[in-house]
Amino acid sequence: MSATQGIEDWTEKYRPMKMSEMEGNDSQLRRISQWLDRWTKGTNPEKRGLLLSGPPGVGKTTLAKAVAKERGWTIIELNASEERNAASIRRAATRGSQHISLDAFASGREKDSKTVILLDEVDHLSGGFRQISEEKINKILSPEEEEAATIRGDSGGKAELLNLLKNTEQPVIMTCNDPMRLWGSGGSWRSNRDRVMRMAENIQFKRVGKLHMRRICHRVLDGEGYSMDPEAVEALIEGNPGDLRALIRDLQAVCANSDKNIDLTTVKSLSEISERDSQIDVFKALREVYKSRSGKEANQLLMNSDKDPDEMLAWFAWNNQSVFAGKTLSEISNAMLLADRALATKFTNRAYRSWYWGSVLTSQAAVSGDLKDPASDQYIAYPNFLRRGNEAWRTASVIEKMAENLGSSKASVREDLWPNILAVHDKELGGEPNNFSLAMRLNLSGEEHLALHGIPKSRKEAKIILKAFDDAVGNTIMDEVFEPQGKNENHIQKEESSPQTSDDTGTQFSLDSF
Repeated sequence: MSATQGIEDWTEKYRPMKMSEMEGNDSQLRRISQWLDRWTKGTNPEKRGLLLSGPPGVGKTTLAKAVAKERGWTIIELNASEERNAASIRRAATRGSQHISLDAFASGREKDSKTVILLDEVDHLSGGFRQISEEKINKILSPEEEEAATIRGDSGGKAELLNLLKNTEQPVIMTCNDPMRLWGSGGSWRSNRDRVMRMAENIQFKRVGKLHMRRICHRVLDGEGYSMDPEAVEALIEGNPGDLRALIRDLQAVCANSDKNIDLTTVKSLSEISERDSQIDVFKALREVYKSRSGKEANQLLMNSDKDPDEMLAWFAWNNQSVFAGKTLSEISNAMLLADRALATKFTNRAYRSWYWGSVLTSQAAVSGDLKDPASDQYIAYPNFLRRGNEAWRTASVIEKMAENLGSSKASVREDLWPNILAVHDKELGGEPNNFSLAMRLNLSGEEHLALHGIPKSRKEAKIILKAFDDAVGNTIMDEVFEPQGKNENHIQKEESSPQTSDDTGTQFSLDSF
């Protein structure tokens, strides 16, 4: 029986069992070690949690498990596949974080032993930070009333996460790929981030370099009794963006098809039939695209990115403004426009050629112009316009009504029409709160008109606008009822052919401009 048949998954077989076996992210590991030492010395750190963020496959979950194994600590783990609402987290993690584990007590190590609370992939916790009532949680946790009370999905999970961090007497380690997904994309994302970061350290893990990948290759090969030609090692790691899990899986695959020595031909044959199970985070992908100056390389980077072409177009549109000068922006704008139009064709055909052109055109535009500062790494920012306009009080009723009036799904309105509607009403783009033409054409109420402009009903100006809106609606109804009936055909034709002057004389855009 070959070595590859003796173990199902090498990623588990060669998972590091202590921090010294981890590769890469040296400064991050030092910070984590210092944080852990405070727990060991009995002086619990001010921030009781760690948020390990970074792309998949860099060792975040592995580190948490290695810490517990190396120090002889118990571990309580909740991952994304388990139920993680307020009651579930309270039952499994919060309670366990406030006293020592039974294992530690039984072994007589209650004074120095700890229980690591591992919450894996917390960015996959759905919903907001709204709390579930204590009464409801207690009912669910009560054996007598558990069946009578239920909580759907991940409801209250994020709020219970805050409660856990506030009250824990044990180290809490959280992992996530995208912290922004944890904070949420609405207007309260900053306050959500600050609430968590007041009680947890954020440690950003990065993709490891080729030196560390070579070390892992040789460690695994030595463990399995294989040798590998140097050029074959380089070819194996060349197409890997720093995903250690994918690297070990690739090693297992080439060893399964080889004798004791692996040559370049075997590695190349693997790359022709395999598809890499790894993604590059969007920040690194954009930096590499701007730096590459190669259309082919840029396309490959975007194919491995963790964002789809629709999202990447938004990221390019936002960051191009800081990366390129005005003249270059005007030169590449046509390619960006064509990419946007190409992506729109996915609604008219199912061939998904639009995604190819949406990716290719944006990447070609990004490498065709001269950078403002080619000598330094480009600063990549999260597109602010993706955060705006998602507040629940602005979206719920308006999107529902527009979807009903248009005979469309709410998802389509939210994704494709809603950003344009917000742009039309953006004050910086000429939106006038006292221009009711679009709201009336969409059959919206005065309150919904305020929501489009982002004006809460509690403001003083809101009452004035609502009064004007009601007057405008009343006048329109009166005009329809008492419209003169004696107009001749020539007069009607003249009215139809003449441009509108009442609603279009201001600076506000119309939907036709989109």
